[in-house]
Amino acid sequence: MWKNNFLDQLNSSLLEKNIVVIGGDVDGDMVMQMREAFLRLTAKGSPPVNIHITSPGGGVDVGLDVCDIIRSYAGETTGIVFGYANSMAAVILQVCTKRVAMKHAHILVHHISKRQISLDVLRSRKKTEQMKEDLEKSQKMIYKILMQKTGQTLTKIKAACARDLPMDAREALLFGLIDEIW
Repeated sequence: MWKNNFLDQLNSSLLEKNIVVIGGDVDGDMVMQMREAFLRLTAKGSPPVNIHITSPGGGVDVGLDVCDIIRSYAGETTGIVFGYANSMAAVILQVCTKRVAMKHAHILVHHISKRQISLDVLRSRKKTEQMKEDLEKSQKMIYKILMQKTGQTLTKIKAACARDLPMDAREALLFGLIDEIW
């Protein structure tokens, strides 16, 4: 269960230096941590913030919520990939003002999937079709985010997602997923 204060002592100390960490799975707890962190930063006058990312990704809906939190922040945001930004973490990186990866980092974009599908859904054509429609709608939102920031065509974005292989920092730079390698 969530606590009243979503940021632990380390993350609170980093936040004092305008650093926010996206580490681990993109999930409901992360949304609450990001919300609290960005509210605190806003109370400080929306200073420039570095977002340190090392994440395997996670839920699409909660990932899009994190994107909204970052987009609504008035200050400049620099996303920095340490190690890897996979799946939704790669999408979250795209909404940062500036996107950076460390020299040995990698970034993975792919088509979304649904982890927990009940037998009831599989047995029902109507529920299966609704789930497919929902997935298609979410995938279109992700395509749009990726196209806007990378400058790539929909065809190239779809091909990169279908490839489902991590890009090293150089490949990510050439594709437009990052602006700079550190």
